[in-house]
Amino acid sequence: MALNGKGLVHPQVGRPSAYTPKLGRRICEYLMMKKSLVDICKMDGMPTDRTVIRWLSNPKMTAFRDEYYHARRVQAEIYVDEIFTIADASADDWIPSINKHGEQNGWKPDNEAIQRSRLRVDTRKWYAGKLIPRIYGEHSTVDLDVTGDLAELLKISANKDKGLPKPVNE
Repeated sequence: MALNGKGLVHPQVGRPSAYTPKLGRRICEYLMMKKSLVDICKMDGMPTDRTVIRWLSNPKMTAFRDEYYHARRVQAEIYVDEIFTIADASADDWIPSINKHGEQNGWKPDNEAIQRSRLRVDTRKWYAGKLIPRIYGEHSTVDLDVTGDLAELLKISANKDKGLPKPVNE
């Protein structure tokens, strides 16, 4: 409710812009149900996407930001689970092959359906790789912590001007 200039109370019109934990939880629940933020913010009673982004960038709203990022990670995990369902589904991969007389004479691959499935799988892999790179990312890093004589040999061999050191037994 809002007061007008004459002290009369009127219901607020428009989208909510004030954060409440209940509203934040609703947004995160919709995200975990695979709704996009754009679609959520089009729903009645939801703030605009700009408002949600403003909440996420507010340094005082760490609880909402943590809840939001957790919801996004859950969303990515659900999409990863769908990859196998999409990849294993083959019902739409074939269409009837029709001869010149209009009779079915077999089956042929439905390339459009196959390409759409490939795109759906690739999109989910990309999304999971971006949201959870440590688990689903494309790049792996090897962290070697070498010490001792081998470390000295590697340092010396990296310097091409000096070459390899002379063996100790000579």
